Amino acid sequence: MSKRILILGATGRTGKYAIPFALEKGYQVVALARNPSKINVKHDGLTIVKGLPTDISDIRKAMEGCDAVLSLLSPLTGGEAISFRKINAPRVLERSMTNVLQVMNEYQIKRLLILSSVGVGNSWKYTPWYVKLLIRLTNFKVIFADHNAQEDLISASNTNWTIARPAGLNENDTTGTLAITYDHTPKPFRISRKLLAKFFIDNLYSGDFIHKMPMLSER
Repeated sequence: MSKRILILGATGRTGKYAIPFALEKGYQVVALARNPSKINVKHDGLTIVKGLPTDISDIRKAMEGCDAVLSLLSPLTGGEAISFRKINAPRVLERSMTNVLQVMNEYQIKRLLILSSVGVGNSWKYTPWYVKLLIRLTNFKVIFADHNAQEDLISASNTNWTIARPAGLNENDTTGTLAITYDHTPKPFRISRKLLAKFFIDNLYSGDFIHKMPMLSER
């Protein structure tokens, strides 16, 4: 039987790479999307479920029959993130992950991979000064608070989790060499979304990063 994964954030800038990578591996893919029309991939191995990760009934419907969950959710849009105008924190990641962990427990699913960021949790000390300044001055503080809350939930769960913390993400379509660190600032401080998506799909069923929080960059 083919392995079946649920991808959250499938219509996002990283998700658009993750779906085809997973299908190329021969996996069955379920994508939960608020706007299914944003997914341009057509494939017999792809199932699209209309819904929201903040709605537990939608999560239950999408996760049924899966054996792994990949969350590529973002808490804010790019425009909202860089704004200096204060907004009410939607806590999308925290609310969604609360649902995900509950349903994973109900369905006895163990494998979970999520997108976080350098600067979250104990990686704050490895964050460049200019990123720290951006977090303090803009709504990136909302994003990082949500990431921290999500990581706390996952770390306390009984899942076989992997938390990937990429450096600054870019939209390059060509990829270099993946660099992984745990104890110093990633250099150069960048990685393409395409390479990040490849890391996730390559390690969906690997034991190499279980209960680890690698910081990822690209040489």
